[in-house]
Amino acid sequence: MTDNLAAQLPDQPGDAAAAAEVVSRIWAEVLEVSPDSVDVHRSDFFEMGGYSLLALQAIGRILAEYRVDEVEAVEWEGELLNRLFENATPMTQAEFLAEKGCGAPSAADSAHA
Repeated sequence: MTDNLAAQLPDQPGDAAAAAEVVSRIWAEVLEVSPDSVDVHRSDFFEMGGYSLLALQAIGRILAEYRVDEVEAVEWEGELLNRLFENATPMTQAEFLAEKGCGAPSAADSAHA
């Protein structure tokens, strides 16, 4: 975890903090911005240049990162998209992932994603 990101997450549970790191990294990749420019509490996906097709791409990458099976992916994709449109911050998506028991993907899972 970068020092910048760690400073943004002092009071978050471990799983939400780890998930926020994953979401932030994926957003930075999809939006083609520096990972340090993504603030987990304040960055807005759409204000950073995102749009609906990029949102679906980011969500797809998040689901792949966590190796969510196809059946669950349908439900999770809808919920992640709804949360993104309600509050377009990385932490909103990370909190959903933490609710589902996700945090940092294992090294083996990340290598296969």
